[in-house]
Amino acid sequence: MPNSKAIWMNGHLSGIDDIAVRMPPPHTSRLLFLFLFLGNLWEGLAKSISDQGALEVLVRVQVFDNSDLSPLAEAAVDVYGNQSTLASSKAGKDGVVMVTFLYRPGTWVIVTATKQGFVTNSAPWHASRIPLYASVSLYLLPQRPATLILYDDIVQVLLGSPGVKNQPWIQLQRKAVALALNSTNPELSAVLTSAQSQYEIGGFPYPLGLESNATGANSSWVELTAVAAVNAQLFSRNGTGVQVWDPVHICIPLPLDTPLQTATSVPVWRFDDKTGLWVRKGTGYIKKEGTQLTWSFVANQLGYWLAAFPSTTDCSQ
Repeated sequence: MPNSKAIWMNGHLSGIDDIAVRMPPPHTSRLLFLFLFLGNLWEGLAKSISDQGALEVLVRVQVFDNSDLSPLAEAAVDVYGNQSTLASSKAGKDGVVMVTFLYRPGTWVIVTATKQGFVTNSAPWHASRIPLYASVSLYLLPQRPATLILYDDIVQVLLGSPGVKNQPWIQLQRKAVALALNSTNPELSAVLTSAQSQYEIGGFPYPLGLESNATGANSSWVELTAVAAVNAQLFSRNGTGVQVWDPVHICIPLPLDTPLQTATSVPVWRFDDKTGLWVRKGTGYIKKEGTQLTWSFVANQLGYWLAAFPSTTDCSQ
């Protein structure tokens, strides 16, 4: 991976110059014509390859259950680059899938694995030239079932028992899930998986963010320094995911050794499963009660959320 100051421009690392082709000097008049001919031919071929821009590459992706390191069958695997999907496939019974996609050497792509009941994970991939063979391994954490309490006006989701302090929780208006509730048997289930340590955050999608410039015309990929992450989802009685578009209040306790001891706010990012990147979505706040710090914010929907600082604020074009 590039260092923390690296900027990603639409899938390319900024500052990479074009490669110049230098021909050897001619020694005879007869060879002069031959060298010029071959030079023009090589220049045209190099330009053609450059214009074409990408060559086919084959990557072996293996997906594991992080709880016991067993192969995870039927996981969906996607490869993203330049905010578009380059390849999509599904792992077999051995957790392995071979993905083929067009790749421009020197650029970065994101390999993502997803499976119901598990936390999505991803890893960036890069090669300076087309490899003969390449492999990527991804480890998916099982999602954590949560306690759900339905009141006549609100829905609360938390880890552990009601009334216990210093536990992750979310809250939303009951009307936000009214369509998913059966009037005679209002049954919902929830998962709430949070990560506060760097090890736990490693089980979430890789912290690579997408930031737009002031005009919104262009965007940059930027490495993020993550301090906490959370995934919250609701499911109806038949296991279908419940979409929520109303405000969702989220509160996550932070560890005692968090680097946010003096911070009062932190940027909030939402994971976009169509690009494999985190997208900036406002600001979260750090609150302190005694020695306990918490990260709280209002999300506009359920899903994956990250508290992270961009490695740099200079989004070079």
